[in-house]
Amino acid sequence: MEYSPGLRGVIAGETAISTVGMEGTSLRYRGYDAIGLTKTHTYETVASLIINDSLDEKDFKKSFSKYYSQISKDKNLNQLLNEVKEKLHPMDVVRTVVSYMGELTTLMKQTLDNQDKTELSARINATVCYIIASYHSENCDELDNEYLVASSLLPNNSDKEKLEALDDMLILYAEHGFNASTFAARVTASTRSDLTSAIVSGIGTLKGELHGGANEEAVKLVNSFKTLQEAEIEIPKMLKEKKKIMGFGHGVYKVQDPRSVVVKQWVETLVENDFSKNRFEIAKKIDEIMTKEKNLFPNVDFYGGLLLSELGFEVDLFTPIFVAGRSVGWSAHYFEQREQDTLIRPAAKYIGIEERE
Repeated sequence: MEYSPGLRGVIAGETAISTVGMEGTSLRYRGYDAIGLTKTHTYETVASLIINDSLDEKDFKKSFSKYYSQISKDKNLNQLLNEVKEKLHPMDVVRTVVSYMGELTTLMKQTLDNQDKTELSARINATVCYIIASYHSENCDELDNEYLVASSLLPNNSDKEKLEALDDMLILYAEHGFNASTFAARVTASTRSDLTSAIVSGIGTLKGELHGGANEEAVKLVNSFKTLQEAEIEIPKMLKEKKKIMGFGHGVYKVQDPRSVVVKQWVETLVENDFSKNRFEIAKKIDEIMTKEKNLFPNVDFYGGLLLSELGFEVDLFTPIFVAGRSVGWSAHYFEQREQDTLIRPAAKYIGIEERE
């Protein structure tokens, strides 16, 4: 049996949810171009598409609104949330509170219909969004009818441009095939475990800096330079020392990450003050150096961190926002894996001592 470190290039299952194509240059959700969806649809529509292969957002919106309201009034949940926020990183808070929801998110049925899937997915999505919103000092309880999920993450009365930018970000985060966190969720699902356990598996995997945590590291890198000149000196030095520059290259895309283009355009649109403009110029300079020196393109995380900064989020909330977007993708993969009902159990290449006496 041929060995592939990290399962690179190994086909580990079948999915009808998304694909980057054989050429590795695009991203499609159930046949629809994801970049095109950012121009024509909202996250709620895309969530419905990913979960149930339907562009009708009505049921997802209804379920999300219902659960967001219920969670905000849940005294026990809010007590737990306040306690763990004092001790843990926001990603650990998300993992803990989602886990606390437990079996309440799993309907004990042999098969789930589309309404069941929508209810379960929207409830988890609403939980994650409520946790993120709780970190704002301003209220986030007035939901915008057009950009429902995005508005739950931003303070009340945020302008439409910011809502649209965050909505696009959530769409681009929603799904991405058999990435590490999705595969972790599918492994859990393959054992016939519950949806919450699968989602918690995904959250724990996404936390790592080589996956979702890359957006935090990328913006920290940009923030570490005060001028273009500093970046021009230090980035080549880091490359020479073989230090990893987070936010560049991708395990799937061969030419560019198509999501990065959308995110970069939003950063350019939203930057206003001198600090933000300077930071954007530094980011573009790093991008330029990486292309010239290593022929590496920015992935969605590189400019994604800058966009979330412009939207007012603290760095340690970047990966939880990734969770908010990706939770519907994980849910869809959970449902798909359960329907396939195949236990994922790969073999290992043993490299230890063969025999001892």
